[in-house]
Amino acid sequence: MKKKKNNVYRFCVAPMFKYTDEYCRKIYRIISKKALLFTEMISANDILNKKSKKIIYNKNKENPIAIQISGSNPDQISRCAEISYKKNYKYINLNIGCPSIKAQQGNFGAILMKKPNIIVDIINKISNNTSMDISVKTRIGINKKENYNFLKNFIYYISSKSSCKTFILHARIAILKNFSTKNNLRIPKINYNIVYKIKKKFPNLKIIINGEIKTIKDSLKHLENTDGVMLGRSVYKSPMILKLVDEKIFNYKNKNSYKTILKQIFKYINKKRLEKIPIYKITRHIINIFKNEPGSSIWRKLICLNRKNNKINIENIFKEYKKYNEKYKKQKF
Repeated sequence: MKKKKNNVYRFCVAPMFKYTDEYCRKIYRIISKKALLFTEMISANDILNKKSKKIIYNKNKENPIAIQISGSNPDQISRCAEISYKKNYKYINLNIGCPSIKAQQGNFGAILMKKPNIIVDIINKISNNTSMDISVKTRIGINKKENYNFLKNFIYYISSKSSCKTFILHARIAILKNFSTKNNLRIPKINYNIVYKIKKKFPNLKIIINGEIKTIKDSLKHLENTDGVMLGRSVYKSPMILKLVDEKIFNYKNKNSYKTILKQIFKYINKKRLEKIPIYKITRHIINIFKNEPGSSIWRKLICLNRKNNKINIENIFKEYKKYNEKYKKQKF
């Protein structure tokens, strides 16, 4: 059996607005050493106007992480890429998939599928000014253009006229007229076969599949036909899935035990608490850390009860939880 080439995009945690902040990503990196993480979507305007605090300096311990930027002005996004590169980001992702009204009014997101020439200009500007690895995250079509030829032509145009060779495809269309962002995430029908066909058509491109993928088993099945998978809500609802990612997806033996992972997370939370960071900004990301384990509802309740108590020690909450879970009763933390 041939050893698979290293592919950082093999498993990605989706950029989730108001969720994948620096605290969330730190917890995910403690659990998984290999998954490619993404920042929240950050607008080019916010970065250049210094309104956004989401683009923090990326320490090497947090790699691999991609910064996702939205916008449509090539010069602005190129400057954002330079700023990101100086902050030690090696991967940049262009949001060409957001279907919201705000995105359309701002001329970014899925509406740019109508203007591939702008996407090419953006990519070429970034390539000329940095050595960042560039990817495009988009849908398989817009409005009623859910067909293989539309997507094939779109990807061919961008890949042939720019240096971008990685495409993350949310396997449903974006409906841009009279349709909410929430409905765009659940109503357009998922069509994985179009993504599979695109990979067959472009064997030299990296094609990453996204959309309603929920388990490691599902991920492995998709990896038979694509170069990578991207999960979002499934990871957020059950973060410990990331430990299996290292082992099952990357064939990497993660030496951290469940116990070690928890100790690192608790240490990080207490450190941030001492730095006067409101603890709920971090604990909200571990509310589902014990998903599918006995007493998980007790854990959620304890976290919620102590939501605004910045003096609470996270280990005390865990000690209370241990009373309800046989797995941890005899373990010392």
